[in-house]
Amino acid sequence: MPTTIRVYEGRHGREEEVEVRDTGEFHVPAACLPALADFCAALSAKIDAVMAGATHDRKVVNRRARRLERAARHLLAAYQRTYNDDGVWDVEADELHLDYVIALEALLISPNDKREGIADNIRSRAAALFLAPDHQEEATEIVRRAYKARSAYVHGDVIKDQIGQEQLRTLRLLTLQVILRWLVLTPSDTEDLAPLLDAVAQDTVRENHISQPLRAFFTTTPPRNRPADVTAT
Repeated sequence: MPTTIRVYEGRHGREEEVEVRDTGEFHVPAACLPALADFCAALSAKIDAVMAGATHDRKVVNRRARRLERAARHLLAAYQRTYNDDGVWDVEADELHLDYVIALEALLISPNDKREGIADNIRSRAAALFLAPDHQEEATEIVRRAYKARSAYVHGDVIKDQIGQEQLRTLRLLTLQVILRWLVLTPSDTEDLAPLLDAVAQDTVRENHISQPLRAFFTTTPPRNRPADVTAT
């Protein structure tokens, strides 16, 4: 990771040089702070609701909490090795791809899935989280490329030769959207979201369990840039 040298006043008035990670800046205009606070509070409440299951002796809520924790851990591991919006070290690219794929699998896989169909299921479920056909097609293609890269890595090839930096960035952004939408939509009374995502071909399922909750969330507590596929009614 890029680092910089900062000088601090140490003991006995002596200056000490310390090598620290160069994290850059994150600026939010004052006018946007209330909306950002509301958005973060809404997400924190959903995270707390899922993670509360880890304190109960119930398989369903326990597993759901572990899966969210696992997805978050791999996303964080990838972010810690991403030094700007579209850049990673070439030697890190392989493992970053794996971190994003694992995060997607943790949330979108179902205990009833057969091993040979996992990639197809993750592609279709990721796409089902988006409301517009063009966004669904884009999600399907991003996940398809990610699994192709994953296969290349497993067979000893180098992922960065298969997928470029910009495609790695799109995978990161998709993973963020999947985690966010999973938090918005995941039901509190079932083991996972997969059965609902598998049933989106039924219009009532898509409208009642996917479209309406997403529109409601992004209308009530919208981020600064509302997702293009979600429009308020």
